[in-house]
Amino acid sequence: MNSEGIYEWLCCEKRKFWGGLALSIDIHYIGSRILADDTGQVMNRQRVLYLTASAGTYGAENALFDLIRSLPKEIEPIVLVPEPGPLVDSLTGLGIQCRIVPFTILDRKYFHPFRILVYKASALLSTLRLLKVFRQLEPALIHTNNVLILPGAFSAKMLGIPHVWHIREVIEGHHIHPLLWNIWRWIILTFSARVICISSAVQKQFGDNKKTVVIHDGIDTALFSPSRNRSARFPKKKEFAIGIVGRLEHRRKGQDLFIEAARIALQSRKDLRFVIVGHERDGIGDIEQKLQEMVRQHGLGAKIEFRGFVKREDMPKLMNELDVLVLCSKQPEGLGVVLLEAMACEKVVISFAEGGPLDVIKDHVNGLLVPPQNVQKLAEAILEVAGNHKLRKSLGVEGRKTVESSFRTELTAREIVRVYKQIRK
Repeated sequence: MNSEGIYEWLCCEKRKFWGGLALSIDIHYIGSRILADDTGQVMNRQRVLYLTASAGTYGAENALFDLIRSLPKEIEPIVLVPEPGPLVDSLTGLGIQCRIVPFTILDRKYFHPFRILVYKASALLSTLRLLKVFRQLEPALIHTNNVLILPGAFSAKMLGIPHVWHIREVIEGHHIHPLLWNIWRWIILTFSARVICISSAVQKQFGDNKKTVVIHDGIDTALFSPSRNRSARFPKKKEFAIGIVGRLEHRRKGQDLFIEAARIALQSRKDLRFVIVGHERDGIGDIEQKLQEMVRQHGLGAKIEFRGFVKREDMPKLMNELDVLVLCSKQPEGLGVVLLEAMACEKVVISFAEGGPLDVIKDHVNGLLVPPQNVQKLAEAILEVAGNHKLRKSLGVEGRKTVESSFRTELTAREIVRVYKQIRK
C-alpha cells in the first residue's frame, strides 16, 4: 500500500472511531433521559383518593372500576369504600389499593325532618374519620364518585385539598323537594373545584356554572364486542330475545313497564322472549316477588324469565344473548351505561327519550327513542325491530360505531386526567 492509500485508510478509521464514539454518547444520553423520565414519572405520581358509595357492581361502581383501569401511570389511585364487596375484590386483583372506611351515605331514608338530624350527626362523624385518613394518605386530589357522599367534600375543603365531584344522576324535579335540591346543589358547587357530569341532562341541573364539565362514561370495547354465537339459553332459532338490565326497582327502573310492554307485544308475536336481569337492593325483599306476581297475572310465565344478578365478567355474554336491550326507567337516567354495553355488542337499543340517553341515541340511526312512560309505543318499537332484519343490522352497526368513536373508557380517563391537571396548575 502506497503512502496515499495509507493516508486514506487512516482517515476512514478516524471517521469510524469518532462516529462510533458520538453514536455511543447519543445512545447513552437518550437512554439516561428515558430512565430519568420514567423515574420522574414514578416519583411525581399524583395520589388521588376515590370515594364510592358502594362496593357492588352496578352502574357507578362499574364506571369507577373501568376508569381506574384506564388511568395513566402518573396517577396513583386509592379507593375508599364504606364496606367490603365485589368492587374491592376486583380492584385489589389489579393491584389497586382499597381501604374500608365507614362513612355515611345520604340515602332516601334520611329525607325526613327528624331523620335528617340523625344524618347530620353521622355525617359529622364520617367527616372526622375521613379527615384522619386524608391526613395520613396526603392525596393531591379527592374524587367523589357519587352525589350521595358529602363528608369527603367537607373533609377535603377543611384540609385545602382540591375536590372533584362526579355527578351521575338527574335529581332536579325527580328525587327530592326543590328546596332540598337547591341546598344540595349549593354544597356540590361550593365544595368542589370541578363538577364532572356524565351527560348534558346531568349538567343542565347546575345551570351555566363554569365549574361543571360533561365527560361521558365509557366502556371497554374489547370486552364488549359482538359475538356471532347465540347462547344455548335461547335454543330456538326464531326466538327473539328482549332484555332489561338493572337493579330491581320497579318504582324507578321500570321493570313493571317492561312487563306491560311485553304483554302488548306478545299479542302480535308469539316468538318473543323477555329477560329481566338484576336483583333487589339489600333490605328490600319483595320487589321481585311483586314483579313475578304481575307476570303470573298476565299469564306470561313461559315468556318472561327472571335471570337474577349477573356478574360483571358475564355481562358481555349476556348482551350477546339478546337481540334488543330496553331502558325504560321511570325517572331520567344520568346516562345509561347498559345502553353502551349493548350497542358495543351491536345489539338494538330502545330507550325512553329523556335524560342521558339523548346524548347517546339518535332515533332510527343507532337506536330507537320512544316517549317516556308510553308502554304502547315501547311495544310498537319492539315489534318494529323484531320484524325488520335490515333495520336491526343497521342500528347494531351504527351503535357499535357510536361507542367506538365517543364512549370508550380510555377517552373518559383522558378527559378526567385533563381536569385533574387543570385543577393542579
